[in-house]
Amino acid sequence: MTETNSATYAAARPSIIRTPLRTEVRRLLLTGLLHGDPAPGSGINEAELAARLGVSRTPLREALLDLEREGLIAIAPGRGFSVQPLTTRDAEEIYPILSSLEALALDQISKLPPIRLKELDALNARLEAARGDAEQALALDREWHATLLADCSNRRLLSLLESLKNQAYRYEFAFMRYSGKVASSVGQHRDIVRALRRGDRAAAGALLNANWIASLDFLRPWLASGEAPS
Repeated sequence: MTETNSATYAAARPSIIRTPLRTEVRRLLLTGLLHGDPAPGSGINEAELAARLGVSRTPLREALLDLEREGLIAIAPGRGFSVQPLTTRDAEEIYPILSSLEALALDQISKLPPIRLKELDALNARLEAARGDAEQALALDREWHATLLADCSNRRLLSLLESLKNQAYRYEFAFMRYSGKVASSVGQHRDIVRALRRGDRAAAGALLNANWIASLDFLRPWLASGEAPS
């Protein structure tokens, strides 16, 4: 192979993206935590978890510390890591912040393109069809909100929202799993899109805020009943 051909080959060859082990461990742990594994309030045995994941304690601990900073894991001196329990107080802190920040992100979008509104309608139709499937409904609801804010250029704000949505997802998945009920925001989503179509950004923001607070309202009695895992 000539020097020229070698250079051409190197330029054309796709680059190999290596995901840091810590990142992959965090992804696996996050997936489990969002779906109640380990259960809320339970302790974490690092040695057992490292063996289960097939990794050493170092990347596991790094991933756990990342998740602790995101509010999903707790750490206590002398007691190690544990999964944050599901509590009314915690939910009452998460949802108002989440609702306010989503409304802020929406307000920072100068104009939603018509294609985005069509995408929101299509996702909402799929959400309506998934009423009996808790996991699919939650995934579609999250995709709807991500699509709504796809044109927001404030990456830091979106990153903060992603972390808060992970915390909220834990509550909503546990609620649907243990209560047997599948909550739906189809009607509220439809109202938000209608407000955006008529150019009423203030109404859309208020409806978006109310959408998240409605989730808190159905979580409160369930958390107070003692049926939630903790």
